[in-house]
Formats: sequence, C-alpha cells, structure tokens
Amino acid sequence: MPARYDMKQPAAEHPYSDGEPSPGVIAAAASWYVRLQDQDATDEERRECDQWRLADPMHQRAWQRLDALWRNFDDLEGAATDPAQATLAKLNTRKRTKRRVKRTIGTTITCIGVLVLLSEWMHPHLLVDHYTGVAQREAVTLPDGSQLTLDARSAVDIRYTSTERRVILREGQILAQVNQDRAHRPFIVQTEEGTATALGTRYTVSVHRQGMVVNVIESSVRACAADDGAQTCTDLEPGQSATVSNGNVARMYGSGYTDPAAWTQGYLALDNQPLSRVLHDLKAYHSGFLLYDDKSLESIRVSGVIPLDNSTQALNTLAATLPIRIHGYEPLVLTIKKTE
Repeated sequence: MPARYDMKQPAAEHPYSDGEPSPGVIAAAASWYVRLQDQDATDEERRECDQWRLADPMHQRAWQRLDALWRNFDDLEGAATDPAQATLAKLNTRKRTKRRVKRTIGTTITCIGVLVLLSEWMHPHLLVDHYTGVAQREAVTLPDGSQLTLDARSAVDIRYTSTERRVILREGQILAQVNQDRAHRPFIVQTEEGTATALGTRYTVSVHRQGMVVNVIESSVRACAADDGAQTCTDLEPGQSATVSNGNVARMYGSGYTDPAAWTQGYLALDNQPLSRVLHDLKAYHSGFLLYDDKSLESIRVSGVIPLDNSTQALNTLAATLPIRIHGYEPLVLTIKKTE
C-alpha cells in the first residue's frame, strides 16, 4: 500500500488559473486509485472513493486522468513485445499471480503517472501571457502585427510600451517574424541570459541548459549578454547563430539545423547535431520522461529529418540508425543509453 494522503480533504484550494487539479488533489486521487486496484478493497472504501470523486469536479478530473493512464497498460498482460512486457512474462513464469502483478504494476504506474501529471499541471509559467504544453505549438499575433510561434513547452510574456516592444521568453523556443513599427520601437526578445534585438525580420530564440541560442533566418539580429555594466553584443547575419550565457556571446559555427524554423512545420531538419540536443528538442513533444546522460551521448551526431509530432516514431528511428538502446515503459519513462 502506498503512502496515504488525506483523501477526504475538502477540495477548496485550486491555485491554478486554468482550473486544473492542485497537487494535493492529484496525490489524493493517486492514493485512492492504487487502493482500489487491490482486490481486497472493500465496498465501503469504494463508496468513500465515489463520494470523494463527486465532491468536487477537480477530484473527478484527476481520477479520469489516472484512469486513462491505467487503461493504457491493460495490454501488459498480453505477449511480451518490449522490455517491460518481457519483465512481466518472467514474473508470470515464476508463478506470481495476476493480482500480485497488477498491484505491483498499478502502484508503479500510478506513482509514475502522478509525476507526469505534476510535470504538466505544476507548469511554472501558468500566469504568463502565452504558454504551450506537450506537443503543442501556438501562433500569436502581437499588437503591432508581428508574429510569434511558440514551440512545445514554451512560455512568453508580452511587454509593449511607448518606447519598445519586448517579448520575455521564460521557457522553450519561439520564432519571431517582426513587422516594422511606425513609432520605430525596437523589438527585443529577452531571456535570463540576455537579449536578441531584431534589426530585421525573422529569427528564432530558444532557452537551453547551455544558455540562450539565437538563429537568424532573415535580415540581422543583435545578440547581447545580460547587462552587468559592460554589455557584450554581437550582430548576426542570416544563417548565423550564437549562444548567450554567463555574460558572453559566442558565435556558433553551424547551428546543427539546416532549417532552424522547421519545428514550426512539425519536424527537425538536422545537420550533424549532437544526439543530446535532439533529445532535448524531443522532450517537448514526449508525454513522459526521457532519461539520458548528456555527456555520454554528446559524441553521437544526427543528420536528417526527424518528426516531432510522433515522438515514438522519432525515437524508433533514432534507435534503428544510431548506436543507442531505448528501454522502459512507453511512453511514461524511457531510458536512452549508448551501446558499447
């Protein structure tokens, strides 16, 4: 039996502006769900669970999400066609009962499911002007007619004033297509690491572990490190890229993409890109967790076209063509390792 939460708590607090269940409600739903997977669960417990679900719409929503996760694993009792199923087959050959297997799987999957749900519902930027979830892209028209396209798992705030047009990129990646402004206000994309000011029309800005990455597609962009009293800036022309981090702007000799904006059309166009960077891009389109070590995969390079909107297909393509092994519970938790 998993650790119990206060499953009879009143559902008074839902701190999210989009009406999603709070972390406490999700935890309570998970605890109820695991308890009722046990064949020893009593009718009284089932009635109590029904009462809890009916007490608040957020309770029911959390329950339905977990129930959907559980149904995705119904076929685990069939033929073992992947590592997870093979493990179950071994368990069965050791004469573990169906009830024992389902209790174990139920507890594990529900706990993993809670982590997945929390990663979505506890989005750190729920109060920003625009944000996208897993495998979602969004086109935004700005007050001056300029266009932003948000990649999956991205978040921005829009700050237009009488003197400037500023887009604050909190997370993820955007493509900016900038219109000329009658008041000649500069168009600036800002991150924690610095700014990218449009001197022309079309460019991408992304936030990564190594810093802010700027790719210029049309015209030119001025990339500047965060101002520490002696600002460092570099002007970039079409086809040029730079990484901004730790107060420095470093030009990149090859961005690793033949088309830096291809993600807006649902694919990656890669040119000798490190596998670790490709997996970082795929994370935004995968509903579960991708676990890997950046350094161990850095030497593996990827060229070609990879689909984004079907992360399973993309991962299968990578596994079939590269010296890597992918295993785990699809799609919740997958581990990617370099083969020896």
